[in-house]
Amino acid sequence: MLTSEMVEDEKIRNIINSDYKNKDFVDLIRNITKESIESNAYYKGLAEKDNFNSGDLNDIDDLALIPYISSPFFKESAGMFEKFLKIPLNSPEFELWNVSSCTSGDPSLVGRSKDDIELLASMTIKCIYEFIPIPQDEWFNTISFDFAPNVTFLNRIAMRYTTIRPIKLYGSILHEISTRMSNPKFLIKFFVLKAFKEIIKKRSLVGAFGVNTKYVIKHVKKNSEKPSNKQKHISFGGSLQLINTFMNKIMKENDLKFDLPNSVVNVGGGGWDGHKSQLKYPPIDKAKFISDCMESFGTKPDRITDMYGFTETPITFGSHWSDKHQDFIFHCPSQARIIIRDLDDLEPLKKTGDRGLLEVITPFGVAASVNHAIIVDDIVEIVAKNKCPECGYEGDTFIVHGRIENKQGLGCSSILEWI
Repeated sequence: MLTSEMVEDEKIRNIINSDYKNKDFVDLIRNITKESIESNAYYKGLAEKDNFNSGDLNDIDDLALIPYISSPFFKESAGMFEKFLKIPLNSPEFELWNVSSCTSGDPSLVGRSKDDIELLASMTIKCIYEFIPIPQDEWFNTISFDFAPNVTFLNRIAMRYTTIRPIKLYGSILHEISTRMSNPKFLIKFFVLKAFKEIIKKRSLVGAFGVNTKYVIKHVKKNSEKPSNKQKHISFGGSLQLINTFMNKIMKENDLKFDLPNSVVNVGGGGWDGHKSQLKYPPIDKAKFISDCMESFGTKPDRITDMYGFTETPITFGSHWSDKHQDFIFHCPSQARIIIRDLDDLEPLKKTGDRGLLEVITPFGVAASVNHAIIVDDIVEIVAKNKCPECGYEGDTFIVHGRIENKQGLGCSSILEWI
């Protein structure tokens, strides 16, 4: 449960702490869909084209009737992002454009209100509390190593992606959330000596950034030297590729191994296939990554998690590692519903093992834009409907297999091209 100390807004706190059953969810999504039709000309035309009427939404299976928007339409090059607004740009309710990192130089732009951003933040906190096994009241007593730049630097990076203003990087919101619940150390550091070398060689500062590995080693050692009852929790989070490099390069080169069975590792933003933002690297095998975390950090598999989300939706999906599937199983919270659609005819799929495109439906955090029903080009596999067969979490469960062409990384929170 999120408290008022963590989420001050009572309305949003109640949304996050509620458990929405099918009937209540359908009522809410019917209202938000009707509102979208009435307040957005483009969506109204889409509904008319599909002969859709919000009154047709009576039960959970009817969610498949809702006109959805494909995530590529939010790309800047599509020129549609302003057309998806439900409120005027000069409205006091409009806060900013959320921008994705640009894997192909073409970011997504999603208009959000202040409440939309707070809902996104709160959903992510909920996800962290539910799936990362550190007690909620002990996060501020946790040593959090975040393999990422600080929030200010992330938002400066966003200025490179687009001339649209005001903007905030989607990933910076996620990293900013961690400062609410803990005191993370952002490990991406500017190295002056490297900067001089890069300027001389390439007339660029790109290679002047690196991971502050000395800080990690120092504080892990310092914590381990304390009596066991005074040791703090340790969390490794942030960029998958940077954590993987830290384990397989830095730690191995220095013949280092940590004995931290109670530590946690949480990654997010994808990149397993070796494509992340504008960076390419060898694919990272998930089972090997789990094995490396056990060997390098001493972290147990049930304390290693992945988080999944994308700029176009405010929903964050938490996961746990499955030995059976040798993959992460993601869980849909009650604040959303998902549909897996067939690759050929886009009809809903329901059987265990079926694979198709992911659609995310939610009535929350969508006040500024029409993004209550978004289909993304990620191929996912149904694990089970309604309840996780392994952990018992209520809601649909799925495995993410990658994008259709497998050419671009999942998610959109990376700034790795700077490193």
